Amino acid sequence: MMRGPQTARASSPSGTGYYGDARCRSIWQWQLIIAFTIVAIALGVALLTPERFGNWRFTAGMIFIIALTLAALAIPWHRIGASGVLVLPLLDIFAIDLIAAGDTAAASFLWVFPLTWIATFYSVTAMIAAPILIGVLRILNLLVLGVTAETTINVIILLITLGFVGIITAVGARRNRSSRRLLSAQSDRLAHSVLRMNDQKARNARLLDTLSIGLARLTTTGLVEIANDAFRTIYALDVTKQFHPNHAVEYRERRGQAVPANQTALMRAARGELFENEIVWLFGLDGQWRAVKTSTKIIGSGQYANDGLLLVVEDVTESVDQHARDDAKRRSISHELRNPLTAILGHIDLVLERDDLAESARRQLEVVERAGDRMQQLIDQALVAPGARNDDADVDFDLTDLTRASVEAFAPTADESGVTIEPLLEEALPLCGDAFRVRQVVDNVLGNAIKYAQHNGKVVIQTYRPNQHEVALRIIDNGIGIAEEDIPRIFERDFRTEAARASGIPGTGLGLSISRDIIEAQGGRLEVTSELGQGTEFTVFLSAPIDIFSERTPE
Repeated sequence: MMRGPQTARASSPSGTGYYGDARCRSIWQWQLIIAFTIVAIALGVALLTPERFGNWRFTAGMIFIIALTLAALAIPWHRIGASGVLVLPLLDIFAIDLIAAGDTAAASFLWVFPLTWIATFYSVTAMIAAPILIGVLRILNLLVLGVTAETTINVIILLITLGFVGIITAVGARRNRSSRRLLSAQSDRLAHSVLRMNDQKARNARLLDTLSIGLARLTTTGLVEIANDAFRTIYALDVTKQFHPNHAVEYRERRGQAVPANQTALMRAARGELFENEIVWLFGLDGQWRAVKTSTKIIGSGQYANDGLLLVVEDVTESVDQHARDDAKRRSISHELRNPLTAILGHIDLVLERDDLAESARRQLEVVERAGDRMQQLIDQALVAPGARNDDADVDFDLTDLTRASVEAFAPTADESGVTIEPLLEEALPLCGDAFRVRQVVDNVLGNAIKYAQHNGKVVIQTYRPNQHEVALRIIDNGIGIAEEDIPRIFERDFRTEAARASGIPGTGLGLSISRDIIEAQGGRLEVTSELGQGTEFTVFLSAPIDIFSERTPE
């Protein structure tokens, strides 16, 4: 049975075939190979023996091949079956016979092309028929030109050679088709296995995400490899390829000292340390303190190598922090009072919109409405404001020490990304303010610099005192940079530059907006200079009262 090249017919969504499918391209390829060979021969003849074009058989054969090629490029092969396609290499055989008969015996070798074409895509019957056709044409040519012993031997050798080439090609093509079918079947099974594995992985992830306790497995460098929703929420992690807790810093106690980078619960778990029910404090991007109970568990009872440890975390703030309990109570009371008050004010508004309302009743309702508005303001002041008061706004800290701690925390991320951090942190820069929110800004800007510097990049971070009234932090990277027209917008919420989106690096577009708000609340400013493709420089300026420096400066 004839198969034909790429016998599966591609069709468009409407059901009609199209020219650019694999089958058409295969037919074009084989015919163009023959045509290019003929053209090369014609050019050689034109340069060396142009008189040969005077032989009508030679010239007719050349023209016939070119005409067949042009027709092959124009015919809609998707409408023609494999038997119809077979006509094309058979006609090539006739054309080559004309060229060979035109006093160019060496052209007989060109029969290898159509014969290989037929042997590759068609049955053994067609492959045998092609040499027989060539033999018949050669015999007819001998009868016309005269039979001699030499020409007869040449025909026999030619037929044997072509038959051998056809058999070898047919066997090889059959083996290739078998291998392709086997590989296709194995590929299908592998794809099905991967699909099942991904589906199982997704189900396991959904199961873990339903837990209120945070779970995570870490790499030996402290990067979070797998984590559920509860863990990501507690540690303020972005859903990226590799997690890093750059938005929540660990402290030994509320408003205490930051835990050294190599002693955090994350790094201890990464090193394989076992501990249970230890409390650490996290200061999150939302400005809230969280008490977190941390433990490590051996995965699979240690039966399997390289599984590491499971870090288990649980938010226990309300059970250990009176501050949090008071805030929760205030929020609950606020909610309970606001709901009925909102309903009362809403109905009063509806009644006041009525046209048939008496004027005296309207005045009385307006009094009630004003009283309700006043009560709502009192609720906001009495219940919301106390919870919003920041008792961390007057903390003595050193900007250089704070920055150094941030650099230590980000060292694993930089190493994993192939980024070099060059810290220039020498001069002590004492400040009084919200140290915990300032640390968030440093973490956010440094994290962005490492992220956008990418592999083999470099980040320089420096603290210095530009004048007597300010201290500053400068972070420079040689990453993707920011276009000039995008710089005024980078502090807008949800905005990401086109270069950042095109790079495929994940991000939310919120970090810089939040960082600017924090710095401005501290009485400082955040400045940026950048050049697309060259890198970015962020500078944080914070006000430093003169008396702080005078207390530490010798007279």
